[in-house]
Amino acid sequence: MAPKTAANPLMEKMHKALAYQKQGEIEKAQRLYKQVLKKVPNNPDANHLLGVCYRQLGFPKRAMEYIQKAIKLADDRAPFYANLARAMSDLPGTTPETTLAVTQKALSLDPNIIETQNLQAIALSKLERLEEAEEIFQRLIVRHPEHPDAYRNYGILLRDNGKHDKAAVFFFKCTQLDPENPENYIQRARARHEANQLKENDAELNKALELFPDNGDLHHELARNLFKQSRTFEGLPHAEFAVEQDPTNHHKLVTLGVHHNSLGTLSQAIKAYKAAQAVAPEPLPVIDWNLSLAYLGCGKLASGWDLHRARFLDTNTTTLCREFDKPEWNGEPLAGKSIMLWPDQGLGDALRSGTMIPDLLKTGAHVIVELTPKAQKIFADSFPEIEVRTAAFDQATKMAEHHDYDYHCALTDLGKFYRRTPGSFKAGKYPAYAFNKSKARTYLARMDGAERKPIIGLGWRSKNLAESRARYYLSAPEFSPVLEFEDVIYVNLQYLSIERERAFLKEIAKSDFMHFEDVDLFDDIESAAALTCCCDLVVSANVSVAEIAGAFGVPCMRFAPKEAILMLGQAEVPLWYPTTRIVEIKEDMRAVDVVPELVARLGKWLENFDPDERNARLAR
Repeated sequence: MAPKTAANPLMEKMHKALAYQKQGEIEKAQRLYKQVLKKVPNNPDANHLLGVCYRQLGFPKRAMEYIQKAIKLADDRAPFYANLARAMSDLPGTTPETTLAVTQKALSLDPNIIETQNLQAIALSKLERLEEAEEIFQRLIVRHPEHPDAYRNYGILLRDNGKHDKAAVFFFKCTQLDPENPENYIQRARARHEANQLKENDAELNKALELFPDNGDLHHELARNLFKQSRTFEGLPHAEFAVEQDPTNHHKLVTLGVHHNSLGTLSQAIKAYKAAQAVAPEPLPVIDWNLSLAYLGCGKLASGWDLHRARFLDTNTTTLCREFDKPEWNGEPLAGKSIMLWPDQGLGDALRSGTMIPDLLKTGAHVIVELTPKAQKIFADSFPEIEVRTAAFDQATKMAEHHDYDYHCALTDLGKFYRRTPGSFKAGKYPAYAFNKSKARTYLARMDGAERKPIIGLGWRSKNLAESRARYYLSAPEFSPVLEFEDVIYVNLQYLSIERERAFLKEIAKSDFMHFEDVDLFDDIESAAALTCCCDLVVSANVSVAEIAGAFGVPCMRFAPKEAILMLGQAEVPLWYPTTRIVEIKEDMRAVDVVPELVARLGKWLENFDPDERNARLAR
């Protein structure tokens, strides 16, 4: 009988350590590898596997030291380079060029390592070699259809390049292949969010939270998704949960802040934004921009205006950010100088901010205002001292094409200089705009019984029916109870209304419902303003119909949420428009829920109707 061969204790330790490592008992494996290296410090496998342990325990820098030593001892082993690339990818500051070089070396030794191909494609995508990266991901998916990493990383590549709907498909596949990994559900939610697949996202996130009820990232994504739908009263508990789980995450603190902002709990919003500022790695415009809105919303006007310019630095804002080769005005003396004003948002913001032009004219400056064509005549007629022209800038670079001025300033930013206190509004001219009285009287003459009947202008929606905004608007049937009063003249001020809406309201109205076919309520703002000024009262959604009424001093019931930039800390009457009254659509209400209040207020108003204010406005 042959004698038994003596066991190799070091080899046994290596096998035992590897078994621990495969079972996820990393610290036990680590101790055994260290014991082996005390005996044979130049064992390449022990150095390599100890390095892998360090990476698995979250110490990529230490991992690299051991793996690099292993490579020096045996530079022909593909797994060594593959795991070095993985450790490098975990280390902040590793350049994609470095990762790419290491993956290429690994794949030159063994072209079939799936994880290394993934890392190579990720490095290529970071280097904007997108076609090469996409080719690798697609090849991996074809060859290894059950490997979730390829789907996940391809989804990230697609999402980062704006192909959000396509990315969501690949993240969905990840949830099927790797249902125990919450990261797959999080990535899918982010893609759906950017693709505006909000309803699908709601359903999927709620199902994901059944699997991972304590995952703060999933709660955060659901809060973001609900906020985008203006369902903040539903999103707030999820935003709060996310912050409780991760109180030093500035993204989650901002999400909590915007929920409080929307709900009107502004002190809580400010608290969240300041906490975000304290933990953010650097000053972030998105925090300052939202903090600005919170300050304005609670009436701290000076603080709000001082931060308001941060909107131009926030990469996610929809604000137009133009470029200039002339300095921005920061309150310097303007006597003998010229200044060019420009709007960074829509018509309503331009009208609201334009009310400060009379204040600016007192400086003695030559004022130029660049506007869209439809707003130009109103500004030119109202402020004959100014020069009005079409906005001109390069569409790609946003660089201004005109340079015939000393300073420039966004119209909204005039508030920083002229509306720093509530009292400063009282000192301003109101209404600041002039309308075409002759045209208005012509319209009035076409309204039978206008001498004695109240004239009520109507607007119920925007042309933009995105879900986040549409919830604050009404359909014609929902709005119709407003038209149930007798002996009234109702005037359609709804721009881009459709025949079916008008026919329905005309049929349901218990008084005359007038639509002026010859008035372009969308592009001819001069005529729209003249028709509005014929009205004794306007009832409107939060759209330019209400802005025009407010800007020209026409009494208005405006059903809307309380927007910070409009209300500036006031309960019902905006400082900008003293003749406007807000009928608030609270965040836990539907827009149709305010209709009974609109009807009740309208009934009381009719009891005290007097045409004298309208007649004085029209100088009749």
